Amino acid sequence: MKHASQLFPIALQELLEIGEKARKQREQRERAKHVARPRETRACKHGARGQSFTEKEKIQLTFNLK
Repeated sequence: MKHASQLFPIALQELLEIGEKARKQREQRERAKHVARPRETRACKHGARGQSFTEKEKIQLTFNLK
């Protein structure tokens, strides 16, 4: 049976690999969220880019979205 000092580096390496794999999966999910956006949303944001709203209009728009 191996001594604990020999097992520790092996266990550490395996944990690092698991963590790296989980990080990559998380990043892929995040990227997928950003890509999968309906056309209407993009069109609205593009059309509204040059407009500015008063505070009252911003509040009204916020409530309309909920």
